[in-house]
Amino acid sequence: MVDDKKIGMTPAVELSFLKPEEQQMLVDTIASEQATPSLSQAKRMKEMSRKGELNDDSMLAVMSEQKKPEENKIVIPCDAIAKYFPKSTTPHQMERMIYKLLESWQKKKQRQHGAR
Repeated sequence: MVDDKKIGMTPAVELSFLKPEEQQMLVDTIASEQATPSLSQAKRMKEMSRKGELNDDSMLAVMSEQKKPEENKIVIPCDAIAKYFPKSTTPHQMERMIYKLLESWQKKKQRQHGAR
């Protein structure tokens, strides 16, 4: 499943600790739920397996949980934008300035759009 990009490498590492019969149970659950486990879910199943608590019902309960949506994030390294700021500017100050510039740009676009 990792090779087919159906499951991430990190969750797969956690799931590799499951007993062969638990792994087969997981394959069946993945097929029935049409979902693969997140890293958090994989870790919980690994721990449940270690405690002898992993069965069809507990696995289905874990797999049926609502996953948190992945956080959409843009990360811009400071060194990529440092040339646009004075040398003494902190990363926090850069972030605040970028937000101010974006707000200013948005207002300018709205004024231009309203003038048409």
